[in-house]
Amino acid sequence: MSGIYYVYLKYVRETDTLRTDYGRHLLTFRSRWDADELFRGLQGLKTAAGASRFTKLERVNSQFWCYDTVGGDPWWTIVYVQRENALPEFNYKFMSVILADAAAGRDWPVLANPTIGPDWVSGDTFYIRNRRQPQLYWYYDDYLIVISTTRRTKFRIKDEAYDEERVLIRKDKVTIEPVGPLGTPIGKYVTKNADGEKLTVSSTRQVWDFSDLFDGVGVTWNAESGFASGTQFATSVPDLGDEWELC
Repeated sequence: MSGIYYVYLKYVRETDTLRTDYGRHLLTFRSRWDADELFRGLQGLKTAAGASRFTKLERVNSQFWCYDTVGGDPWWTIVYVQRENALPEFNYKFMSVILADAAAGRDWPVLANPTIGPDWVSGDTFYIRNRRQPQLYWYYDDYLIVISTTRRTKFRIKDEAYDEERVLIRKDKVTIEPVGPLGTPIGKYVTKNADGEKLTVSSTRQVWDFSDLFDGVGVTWNAESGFASGTQFATSVPDLGDEWELC
């Protein structure tokens, strides 16, 4: 998923009055993928004693995170993480800047491209639409996924290996289930078939790489019995698909 992506990070220890002045950061990422993967990486950081380095790390939404940390200078923690190269895989994926404190009176950077929509959390339900042509949505029709401008279906995206809520990242293994009018699964799963073949919906449970949902699905106009001429269908095209997003 292309495009520069921004996140505000705020220090929030309730017993520390300095939280109102310090510990404000703007993080700039290569993509939303990288932001979510850094979040998961920060969750996994440990001290030398084996305790979590971040005692609190919460997402108010996908672009506003709050944190607390172990002793030291907590308002500098994200800077220390970079200086120590604690997560070396992110050297070319993000950078941060310390924002003005409450009394500084300096200009405040407003996000140029705020993300509208839900956080991508395992177990939640989402519409799936085309990122370049946002009027195009996935719609579950009979046993296929139709690409529609007038109808849409919500899908439950669930981490196969983790039952609790957490933000989804590219390497996660997930299932994709259409849900009914009340938002509950209906016992059906979206299934990839051979390359170039249409996606189908059946009781066969298939596990996807979460990343495949975004760049491994294309569109075809091939005729299908029982559907009007010109109907567009979702197809499996690994690494060559359109850009899709959850909303």
